[in-house]
Amino acid sequence: MEKVETMKKHPKLKNFLKYFAVALGIVFVLVAVIYINLKCFTVKKILTTAGQEVYLMGTFHTDHFDSLSNYSVEEMLNAIKNIDPDVVFIEAREEYYEKYGVVDGPIDMCITYCYCQDNDIPVEMIDYWKVDNDNYKRNTTTDDRDDHIHQNIMEKMKLYEDKKILVVCGFGHLYPQTNRLLDEGFNKGSIPHISKLFRSEEEFKYPSSICEIWEARASFYSRTFPEIIHEDENINDEVKSQWPIDENNAFYDSQMEYCNLFRANKLYR
Repeated sequence: MEKVETMKKHPKLKNFLKYFAVALGIVFVLVAVIYINLKCFTVKKILTTAGQEVYLMGTFHTDHFDSLSNYSVEEMLNAIKNIDPDVVFIEAREEYYEKYGVVDGPIDMCITYCYCQDNDIPVEMIDYWKVDNDNYKRNTTTDDRDDHIHQNIMEKMKLYEDKKILVVCGFGHLYPQTNRLLDEGFNKGSIPHISKLFRSEEEFKYPSSICEIWEARASFYSRTFPEIIHEDENINDEVKSQWPIDENNAFYDSQMEYCNLFRANKLYR
């Protein structure tokens, strides 16, 4: 009885609770819709002043192997196939590929590289980062890095005039790179029925050479790259300590566990 009397005395509170519940429900629905369609926000289309199509696809790196991300490697490769690019640019550093034969980008870049090799799609590498005393911070991006990536994209585009280009990069680079292309005077393009990009009727299989390419990367970051850093007299000890040489193969072994997924064509850890 006291509760009824209290509600009668406080109609504003009752209305507030009602509207709060409605608002909370709307927020929940919006979050659910965004989560379900999150991958649809990862692909952008740009048209150059000459009408050339440039697609940009933001990827999730190791999170593709977490089912909660709602964006699998299979869907990533389906999107590449359905975009049907003439050439693919990936987030890896060209100088290390040329010198050591390693695709040094994240795991989804290695998978993309191998997919392109299987399907005779040319690949260009557009990443930039370096280890030094002033700007180094592991697993991050900066405006300077995105400026260099943009410069690399613009230079590589000159090699593929009138070709459909797909830039595959980490999601953190997607909007910075899209905005830099728009600043060049290019225009946004539309992608009808974008959710269909991620679908395929074919049975999923990892690219044929992925274990070989991934093993080369694991070996590179286990020993070769740390040794390069430790031999550089211009890099201080604090920075060098962030790149220990993998004496007991712990890092190497942890990376090679992904090959168990590759061989079994499993999508999730």
